[in-house]
Amino acid sequence: MLFPEPGEISLEIAYSAEHRVRQGDRPWIVMSMISTVDGAISLEGNSALLGGPTDRAVFLHLHRGADSVLVGAHTVRQDTYSPLPAHQVLVVASISGDLGRNSQALLASGNTRIVSGDVRDFVKDLPGSVCVLEGGPDLNGQMLAADLVDEVCLTIAPRFIGGQGGRISQGSWALRDPWHLAHVCQDEGFLFLRYLRSSNNG
Repeated sequence: MLFPEPGEISLEIAYSAEHRVRQGDRPWIVMSMISTVDGAISLEGNSALLGGPTDRAVFLHLHRGADSVLVGAHTVRQDTYSPLPAHQVLVVASISGDLGRNSQALLASGNTRIVSGDVRDFVKDLPGSVCVLEGGPDLNGQMLAADLVDEVCLTIAPRFIGGQGGRISQGSWALRDPWHLAHVCQDEGFLFLRYLRSSNNG
């Protein structure tokens, strides 16, 4: 860890879930994303190609520790999502209902839900205490604009790839106070940033 106290730290401690509690009528929502230094969020259409072993470990720690995973249909198709374990719910924001190559398996699993409409409405139906938001940029933008994200876990990959890659969030302006930087960790050139909403500083 580089900040707030330099030194070695375990992934479990760095990304402890102790502060994640249900927020009224919805879960605590953690946005989990990766970006290059110059802002691209995928390589050859796949975000996983940007990461390394530690980024993968962080992603899986957050993903597996959540009660629900909220993701846009384009990301599900692009990254070929598989059905989640029975104790988790995969919530896919989609107008078309097209979930890509694994569509049949996802829909047959019994714990995949397809939602559409205003994010303010469907987040109230997200189960459990913690939901991980895994993109893409349009859904992230809607969630931020609606003030529904409590925590952002962002990996900065040591790459400059140019091109026309999208940002981690796009769409309506999310006007709000600055976020609180909870920690900065590094491993093999990757930076691991964790931000909390100012009102959830802790």
